[in-house]
Amino acid sequence: MPNGASRKVILITGPPGAGKSTALLALDRVYRNLGRFGVRDYGLKLAAVGDPLGLEMRDALLRQERLTNELVLREFIHFLDNLPAAVRFVAVEGYPRDTQQCDDLLRAASDWGAQVAGFVVVEIPDSVARERVANRRLCLACGATTDSSITPSCPDCGGAIIRRRDDDAAEFERRLAEFHNMNRELSAYFRERSLLRVVDGMLPAKELRELLRAALFAEDKAELAE
Repeated sequence: MPNGASRKVILITGPPGAGKSTALLALDRVYRNLGRFGVRDYGLKLAAVGDPLGLEMRDALLRQERLTNELVLREFIHFLDNLPAAVRFVAVEGYPRDTQQCDDLLRAASDWGAQVAGFVVVEIPDSVARERVANRRLCLACGATTDSSITPSCPDCGGAIIRRRDDDAAEFERRLAEFHNMNRELSAYFRERSLLRVVDGMLPAKELRELLRAALFAEDKAELAE
């Protein structure tokens, strides 16, 4: 790591359909000093290459069950320990989900030599979340998310698109209620530490991406100047 450089971890959350994952995936493709951690994505990536930790998590992830605090902490530490040396900024999605996990994450980040620099909530009305998720589709070829009301195939690679299993109407309502309950607790936790920030998920995708870029690289003048 360059002299004087510091490591930062930013936590990003929001209801289903808020656009956070799409924005972060786009940023992750551009910035080599940015790492993106998603509990499900990273766990299944490990499972796909036969990593013992990934295989331990795989069945629970495929059933969309919540991992134990101990297991998701091990996964997060594994992610940090295996990042390329160039990575100084980490965007975290889907973790933490309760105050015990908050404590675990802060401790793991500190042990890695990083500061948790923000908890960013991407807010959209529930009615908008319902509409977006109803039209949301997943590309079977590249994994990108797209809107079926706009295109019948993936705009990135032309691949076939399908509806995600967890976007079923009943499952979505369960996930939305779970998010609101969780967000109240976590927002209070991070507000007490002056780390809470709320951004408007109703902004155009490019503007939301820019807001998240600014949150991630808040103290890196070179990155913000690009």
